[in-house]
Amino acid sequence: MWAGLVSIVSGWWVRLVPVMIAAGAVLAAVAAWGAAQRQAGRRDAAAESATDALHNAEVRHEIEDAVRRTGGAAERLRDGWSRD
Repeated sequence: MWAGLVSIVSGWWVRLVPVMIAAGAVLAAVAAWGAAQRQAGRRDAAAESATDALHNAEVRHEIEDAVRRTGGAAERLRDGWSRD
């Protein structure tokens, strides 16, 4: 009786172990792919953030230059009117 049960269980393990190993390998591959995707996403986000910061700095400088030019024009007009 026990010998029959042992032979059935050992037969199951012989078939089950390779399936478990294959499933573990698939899960490990999926986890590695997910980690690589997260890392690539972080790199893309950092690059986009740096690009946005550079663009914002350029816009800020353009606005400051425009304000300075406008202020200079207003002073020239004021000076011209005061002479009249």
